[in-house]
Amino acid sequence: MKKTYIDERGWQYAVRPGLGNDIFKAFYRKPGKSWHAVRAMEWFTSEQEAEADLARWAAKKHMRCMEG
Repeated sequence: MKKTYIDERGWQYAVRPGLGNDIFKAFYRKPGKSWHAVRAMEWFTSEQEAEADLARWAAKKHMRCMEG
């Protein structure tokens, strides 16, 4: 199941597909704004790999998990 994480500022983070739907990366959005790629994170060919990468990063940054 896809998860969305939220930081102390209220920004949301989730894995989304890139162009072509066969590449995935973590994206963020500020409240009321559109999604943008997290530049510090890599692209993955597997959605599961991107989800695992985001989960590790979110734990390191002490983010709360919300179900997607």
